[in-house]
Amino acid sequence: MKRAFVNRTFVSSKEVSLVCGRGLVPLPKLSPGLFGGADKFCLVTDRNCFKAFKGRFNGMLGGASGRTEVFEAPDGARAKDFKTLEHLLIFMLERGLSRRSLLIAAGGGSVTDLAGLSAALYMRGIKWISVPTTLLGQADAGIGGKTAVDLNGVKNMAGAFYQPDLTVCDSAFLDTLNRRELRAGAGELLKYALIAPDKLGRAVLKNLPAALKGGRKELAEIISACAAFKLDLVSRDEREETGLRETLNFGHTAGHAFEAASKGTLGHGDAVLWGMRYAATLSYRLGILEKSSVPAIEAALLTLEPPPLKSAALDFDRFSGFISRDKKAGAHSNRFMLIVRPGVLKAVNDVPGEVLNRCLKELDGIYNQRS
Repeated sequence: MKRAFVNRTFVSSKEVSLVCGRGLVPLPKLSPGLFGGADKFCLVTDRNCFKAFKGRFNGMLGGASGRTEVFEAPDGARAKDFKTLEHLLIFMLERGLSRRSLLIAAGGGSVTDLAGLSAALYMRGIKWISVPTTLLGQADAGIGGKTAVDLNGVKNMAGAFYQPDLTVCDSAFLDTLNRRELRAGAGELLKYALIAPDKLGRAVLKNLPAALKGGRKELAEIISACAAFKLDLVSRDEREETGLRETLNFGHTAGHAFEAASKGTLGHGDAVLWGMRYAATLSYRLGILEKSSVPAIEAALLTLEPPPLKSAALDFDRFSGFISRDKKAGAHSNRFMLIVRPGVLKAVNDVPGEVLNRCLKELDGIYNQRS
């Protein structure tokens, strides 16, 4: 095994382990206790991922490979609905999985969300392992125990907090990604550069250009740093009760609206980048963003160029409808995580519609002309 970063912490009185590195040993060697205590194994992945990584999955499972049932979900966001969730639960039941069985999720964020929720529901909870295979998953989506499916076109509206017993981020899975695919997931990496303390933020910005060109060392270092930072926040505020974990939502309120309005044409990482640009514009208009930090934040946000937003995403009636239904809004008409300066954020509720509309128009004028 090459150099690995290992973090163990307690979340909900449960020990949660995170292993990051490259070319890691098989899962049974990483966690012999989990595999030794299981009676059956089930691998949840998606069709494209299984086709691309079938051989690597066999190596990852080690001696458990021949005893593992494989469930192939639809690709992408299509995996995150009640129909697929039901199919997976029935699959587990028909294959005789018990409360002693182990579920392994290997794929992007949609797969880890789906599998984690099924693990939470099946027999009121079985153990599971998260193995994110995408840049977005390894830096963010596959870590932290938020599991969910979408509901009526609204992201993550039905789910549970259910921690994996082990999360494994092996950057070797990213070797097959081209530059375009790496850049598409980089919005979440850039988020950490803006919300994290100075040292981590600077490290992300320093390593990001080389990482997006396929630099294996830089990519592994960014993933390990971001994953450890997120797990630390989760361990201190799993259910977003103190405000610590909510900082991870920077850019996501508007980003989810842009993603939903695009109907699959705008990837999550690009949607989050647009969402951060919107949040920064809103922060400035509300007088929250410190003027001295404006140049640094704008420079960071312009290090990546996502595809231009289409007219549907810039339609204010549609936009406001999505943000009002965002689960983080609670009893408020809307709720945004805004930025004061890098590393310091502030939640704001009930922003007037005319301000939101003005910022949406500014976003189009300021950034779309540059994209």
